[in-house]
Amino acid sequence: MALSGTDFETLVKPFFKKLFEEMGFFVYEIRNQWSGTQNGFDIKIECEDESGIARNIFIECKYYESKLDWSEILNKQMELSGSNYSCDCFIALSPKVNLSNINDNLQKVFENFSKHPAEFWTPDNEVEEMFSIDQDLYRNIYGKPCSLNIPREEQITKIKRKINLLLKKKDALKFANIIRIEETNKEPNEDGHYKTNLDKKLDAILDANHEDRIRYHQLRCDYKIYLEELQDINNILRTNITNWQDDLRLKAKRLTGKFNIDNTYTAEKFFHDFFDAAEDSLNKFYSAHELNGDTEKLLHGVVFELAAECPLDWRKPDAR
Repeated sequence: MALSGTDFETLVKPFFKKLFEEMGFFVYEIRNQWSGTQNGFDIKIECEDESGIARNIFIECKYYESKLDWSEILNKQMELSGSNYSCDCFIALSPKVNLSNINDNLQKVFENFSKHPAEFWTPDNEVEEMFSIDQDLYRNIYGKPCSLNIPREEQITKIKRKINLLLKKKDALKFANIIRIEETNKEPNEDGHYKTNLDKKLDAILDANHEDRIRYHQLRCDYKIYLEELQDINNILRTNITNWQDDLRLKAKRLTGKFNIDNTYTAEKFFHDFFDAAEDSLNKFYSAHELNGDTEKLLHGVVFELAAECPLDWRKPDAR
């Protein structure tokens, strides 16, 4: 006998409770939404992550055999966003059919607005592999024995990574308009010549043992790592920053060209004048995107990145 949507929700509720516990989450409560209630979800998981932070994870179940349009899922996300629930992430669960007509750009814009991420657990996103953890449940859902041979621990680890990435995205979206650049010990994923390029330019304005040299390299490194860690976490903010950097790159090339033909213009004066021009550009950038946070760290990071990449060069031609 075919499962109904309600049957499916009833079956997966204990599955998720056990799964989250095995992933190391402390589950306070997992419950089904009342039938007919329009709050955009079928299952709510209240839990505590490994850092001891309380989390609310919402799952919308779609046990469809035929077409499932993405707009139907977007409506559910909008209902949840308009409710009184605090949401850390939204999961659309469709074990048999993929979503159609997905508008990726609109989905990202809505997530940025609602301040919680969403993911679609469908056949093209390895949902069958997840249900292979429980052979009996798999048989009930798909009406056949499971032929997948995936180590249980490997699959649980993969799902845990997915959940943790969603929660990391949530934390980033919560502060989507705040830039926080922390000091790091990591090295950017780049060739070593970038550091050499910056050092050669710093020679024109600083002594070899000047304390600011290490600080300037650190500020550039912190900025690059910050950008790398924004990837897939807050791509909208990352794109806005890199677009501003591209505009400043054009300004750097233009002003460097003017500097090269003015013999009375010193390296130190050009260095400080460009910082003033970049700061003015940064203030306009922050205002246009309603940003706040580490202006000085971002300013220094981008200026020294442009110097390392080469478009900004405050050395005189005869000193290169």
